[in-house]
Amino acid sequence: MTAYVVFIATLISLWVIKARGLEAAFLKSWLPFFLLLPFSFFVDIPGLPDPNFMQAAILPVLAVLLLDKKDDLRFGAMELLIACYLVLRVVMDFTSRGYADAQNYAFYMLSSLVGPYLIGRHVINRRAMDIEAARHIVLIFIVLFPLFIYELIAWISPIYKLLLPFFPSATPAMSLRYGMARTFGPFEHPILACVMIVAVYRLHRWLSWMGEWDKPQAGWLGWLDAKTRWTLIPLKYKISIILIAMAIMTISRGPWIGGFVGATLTAAGNFKNRKRWLWVALFLLVAGAGGGKIALDAYITPAQGEAISGEAQTMLYRKELVDRYKDYMYEKMWTGWGLNTRPKIKGMESVDNAYLGMALQHGILAPILFIIIFIYAIASQIRFGLHAPPNEPPIGFTFAGIYLAAFISFATVYMGSQTEPMLFLLLGWGESIKHRSRENPDSRMTALPSAALPFRKVLY
Repeated sequence: MTAYVVFIATLISLWVIKARGLEAAFLKSWLPFFLLLPFSFFVDIPGLPDPNFMQAAILPVLAVLLLDKKDDLRFGAMELLIACYLVLRVVMDFTSRGYADAQNYAFYMLSSLVGPYLIGRHVINRRAMDIEAARHIVLIFIVLFPLFIYELIAWISPIYKLLLPFFPSATPAMSLRYGMARTFGPFEHPILACVMIVAVYRLHRWLSWMGEWDKPQAGWLGWLDAKTRWTLIPLKYKISIILIAMAIMTISRGPWIGGFVGATLTAAGNFKNRKRWLWVALFLLVAGAGGGKIALDAYITPAQGEAISGEAQTMLYRKELVDRYKDYMYEKMWTGWGLNTRPKIKGMESVDNAYLGMALQHGILAPILFIIIFIYAIASQIRFGLHAPPNEPPIGFTFAGIYLAAFISFATVYMGSQTEPMLFLLLGWGESIKHRSRENPDSRMTALPSAALPFRKVLY
């Protein structure tokens, strides 16, 4: 019965909506529950879906959003792709596991994917909300920083330590590397945590280019900045240091590589001649991918008589995992085995590749549709960013960089915890920034602080 505490999130969302409106409920209620509380904290309700804190918080937000924004809802290319992806996965899950399990999975898809997408598309609907949403996400991760330090020392997040008595089945599994704890906070796994941090870092850098951190800060952030002014480090660089330190504490190579690749793409938008530097960035990425593949093959293939290193064994494990699970994927290529009823190879129970995992669960069309969504999102954001005013840091390139970084990272980890809802929030948000100037020309503010110049020294 203690798990029913998750519905506190519903009550808080209702209260904030009544007192301050939909936007405040998104910023002050849904975002904190989404980013601070693990998805493994949920209530098991017999015969009904089993909501976690995020899902419990989003229900009233979605109800009000659909009532208030019903006249603004549009069904474009992205919505069509997401609808096909949603229907495919639910139908394939029904064929594999039956109605009851498919019902629960449909609830997950609607509350954790469609819901965040609609919030990004219709609540973050103007430049002021772009800034507020990005700020609140970054601020929540600053709050998580001391909790990461605690976890590094104590090997358990204080969030788990505080709430495990209510959810005894949600015991976290600590991962070690180099004899150190790999921190993951409320995000279930260090790689998933690092994917989230990389996305937040890119939002933070966009806020920096917009000059938001150069303004006087109110509240606890202003107090913290004042208390650390002796460091002589500007606030935007303090935040960068915090987020980079959090990413390092996860000790997760895949998202690190994805982060550098995403930064390369984002940087192209900060030059005066964006098209030229976009081609340069694409050339560097293609060349880097080719060189990286050659280096990886050499790294995991030791010379005769040499022992393979522990790091190379980890990389070789992922390659062997894909090879060994392929037979199962081909056995049920079109329908998959079901969300959690796929075969498991002893010693390789965790499929550390989101695309292979999708194919095993719901057939080969699931990852194909997901990849098409990513390609469309990246290409359309680049196109949008290329047309941004020359003195504006193009948010389109920031979103394209996040999508690309996540796309690469998910080749090394399953897609779970907050990462999937975060991606769909960003997909909806990206569609909002593309379409809002056409739907409402007054909603897009182009006036920028004097710090946002056509030429910037700091491009990452």
